Amino acid sequence: MKMLILAAGTGSRLGPLTRNTPKSLLDLGHGLTLLETQLDAIKPSGIHEVVLVTGYRSSQIEAKIQSYDGFDFQIVYNPFFDISNNLVSAWMAMPYIDDEFIIVNGDDVFRAEVLGRLLGTEGDAVMVVSHKDSYDDDDMKVQIKGTLVRKVSKELTAEESNGESIGMIKFSKAGRDWFFKELERSVRRKEALDWYYLRALQNMMDAGLPITYSSCAPNEWAEIDFHPDLVTLKERLSRELLS
Repeated sequence: MKMLILAAGTGSRLGPLTRNTPKSLLDLGHGLTLLETQLDAIKPSGIHEVVLVTGYRSSQIEAKIQSYDGFDFQIVYNPFFDISNNLVSAWMAMPYIDDEFIIVNGDDVFRAEVLGRLLGTEGDAVMVVSHKDSYDDDDMKVQIKGTLVRKVSKELTAEESNGESIGMIKFSKAGRDWFFKELERSVRRKEALDWYYLRALQNMMDAGLPITYSSCAPNEWAEIDFHPDLVTLKERLSRELLS
């Protein structure tokens, strides 16, 4: 099992903090960067092979992991980081992943238990879904029916939505093959430069491939997109996410 972390973006919505620093290396307090909180949450799972897709300020990330023990890192550099979304980053990792793996966004902070439950959930493609009372326009919303995820999109209405994808998905070997075949089809379209990789998951669902899910509580994870996210996360770290 490998962990694929997508960390190529410029983090422009967090400027000026990201003017000279990649989002993955932002200080979250307690002497930890965002990337280090991810790696600390991954360690208990026993996964030690990590594929990191980088782009913006990649050299800083590459230097940082030199001092981090317990993992075998593979850096994949995305030279199109400033003109593409994360579907391209996921596609570029294809030659480095030939079996089961877990993909996670580089701006997610999560507790080890979230990953543990995901590993214990059966399925060729298993999405981690968080549930809350309401969802906003920037949430990557999902629609679940029974045991399957049927839709995933920021464009879903509140009435259609009963969960939010946290940006973490486990793939079996068969799921890996489905996913990368769909990415291969997608990147041949110019408009795919702007797509999230979850667009490929939706295409897979539309083709009848089953996407199951593992549940996650709202206080077990956080996503850092805007300055308020960072402030809130720093307040929560010692109280919840790292406890």
